Amino acid sequence: VSEEQGQENPADHDPIHDQSWYLDRSLRKRLHQEYGVQGWAIVQFLGDVVFIPAGAPHQVHNLYSCIKVAEDFVSPEHVKHCFWLTQEFRYLSQTHTNHEDKLQVKNVIYHAVKDAVAVLKASESSFGKP
Repeated sequence: VSEEQGQENPADHDPIHDQSWYLDRSLRKRLHQEYGVQGWAIVQFLGDVVFIPAGAPHQVHNLYSCIKVAEDFVSPEHVKHCFWLTQEFRYLSQTHTNHEDKLQVKNVIYHAVKDAVAVLKASESSFGKP
């Protein structure tokens, strides 16, 4: 699309991670026709929470003035996917805003394993060794 509109398309450009395009109705329709990718509109009302899975490309269209509050978290069943995203970010240029591992997935894995081992050791000592 950028080439069609005469815009520069650098080698380190990533259309999803750069967040440089808003997909309006016509671009979403084209995405579906050319690639079979279909998006979903989620209407969020006052007090609603929307969970967006790790790595899910998404865009926001605010109908009213609002404040976005976001909390990144990693559920145990999605650690593998978050780690994969971290590896994907490594291929972005050093100056790219998403090059850095903001979630620090390796630290999350380390502390989860450390805590699990501590719980196992505590339960082992309270029940006695077999």
